[in-house]
Amino acid sequence: MPSASVRSTGPPRPHPEARPHTIPGRIGTRPGIEARMRLPHTPGPAIPSPQRHSRPNGRSPPLILVAGENVIDLVPAPGGQLRPTCGGGPANTAVALARRGIPTALVGSVGGDHFGRRVWRRHISAGVRRDWLQRTDLPSTLGLAVVNGDGTARYDYWTTGTADFAWEGRSLPRPDPGTVDLVHFGSLAAYLEPSARIIEHWVNRARGAVPVTFDPNIRLGAMGDAAKVRERTERLAGLSTLVRVSERDLAQLYPDTPVDRVAREWLGLGPELVVVTLGDAGSVAFHRNHTTEMTAPRVDVVDAIGAGDAFTSGLLGWLTSAGWMRLDRLPSWGNPTVVAAALRYASQIAAQACTVPGAP
Repeated sequence: MPSASVRSTGPPRPHPEARPHTIPGRIGTRPGIEARMRLPHTPGPAIPSPQRHSRPNGRSPPLILVAGENVIDLVPAPGGQLRPTCGGGPANTAVALARRGIPTALVGSVGGDHFGRRVWRRHISAGVRRDWLQRTDLPSTLGLAVVNGDGTARYDYWTTGTADFAWEGRSLPRPDPGTVDLVHFGSLAAYLEPSARIIEHWVNRARGAVPVTFDPNIRLGAMGDAAKVRERTERLAGLSTLVRVSERDLAQLYPDTPVDRVAREWLGLGPELVVVTLGDAGSVAFHRNHTTEMTAPRVDVVDAIGAGDAFTSGLLGWLTSAGWMRLDRLPSWGNPTVVAAALRYASQIAAQACTVPGAP
């Protein structure tokens, strides 16, 4: 089980049982990230059912809107064959949320080919709402995944003329706080036109009404020039309430800058919380009042593809179902105990995903 360590640079006061502590390994020795205290161990919480965390005045359970692409990942299999699996960061996040009982809708497009029908069946099976998932006659987006020795993957994408970025002339859901609790976006659809322009405009409208969360999921090979991608990423981070970004993403955009420096600069752009995942070394959350670290559970990794998406789903699902993902509850994120609980749960979800081929 993971343990949390916290550095608090202001209120709230640390837990009375906190004691000096240093996390061994990469997290505790990263520049600018020091472990100063340790939260007492508590079991990772299960996500409460939405029915027990319905919104005020008896309104319907929370609905998360996830905007972005579906991708068919072509993963090398024994014998030299390619095994097609349904992926795409936003789609994975939506599926993982829905499978755990969090009402979730995917805003996007689906191809009209065999793969598109497979994607559609996946969302039906998971319970993802498809009110704003548009079926098209265009081909599906493909990604060739090359799996590294540590279970992670790098990708080559085929995106030209595919369904996932053809968003012109379509209706998008109104992010009304009476019916929607959260808007989440990111990945290729937030960077490739025309979907990128449409998503940014939609998110800009949503940000004053509901929390907005962003997972860049950087793929420079498909997104283009690093300087332009970095500029766009910073602009989108500035529209967001929470950003979840991987250490690998940051290394592509800021190869010579420490993680903590980038995260704190992003906090100055607008987000309340920046969460950086560090692979098997865990995760660290940056808030203006504290820095909270979480080690990762130790598991036998079978397939790490989609682990970051699983982490994101755990983080958003826990905060939403526990009642903290609301604009009027954002001050609670200044409490390191709340953030540590969210990181602990997300870490467990990501670790579990690594033990199952093809998860989430």
